[in-house]
Amino acid sequence: MRLSKSVACALGVALVAVPAIASIKAMTLKELMSVTTEVVDVRILSKDSVKLDWPMEGAVYTRLSVEGTSLRTQEPVKTEVFFLGSHDPADQFGTSEMPTLQDTRVGSQAVIFFGKDQDIPGRHNVAYGLHCIYRVEEAFGAPVVIGKGEGFAFTENLKLDDVRTQVRAAHLELQAEQAGK
Repeated sequence: MRLSKSVACALGVALVAVPAIASIKAMTLKELMSVTTEVVDVRILSKDSVKLDWPMEGAVYTRLSVEGTSLRTQEPVKTEVFFLGSHDPADQFGTSEMPTLQDTRVGSQAVIFFGKDQDIPGRHNVAYGLHCIYRVEEAFGAPVVIGKGEGFAFTENLKLDDVRTQVRAAHLELQAEQAGK
């Protein structure tokens, strides 16, 4: 029994020492906007998990029902957004790249980047992991988007009004680049 615990410990240490194969790609705001079709400031109305069996059998996604405003166009938005993984222990399907439980609380406000995934059954709006959902908290009497550090679209905490301005400017810049091609 003692030998098997030692072997398990040694294997655990060896696995930690091996460099990670998968990693989250660093993206600026403009880069993230170029690979997603929408950026919204929303309230999360409901949350559940669904089995979609894509990209592998048994894959579980979290579905967020959201309502708010497009930060690209300022139009109202009411839709569902999916991300791979689930916080529900019964699903037993989590991923290291999925947004945090705190970022996806029902009733909370968030800034979400998403796009239509042409390959996923049903062509759902998909938030591509940790990069795409930023929670909004009240701080000093103003809504603040909680930054996620270096390599993310919002590296530091920013007032929501500043995020709106940055997203709109990046949107117009991307449109101008598309028109110039």
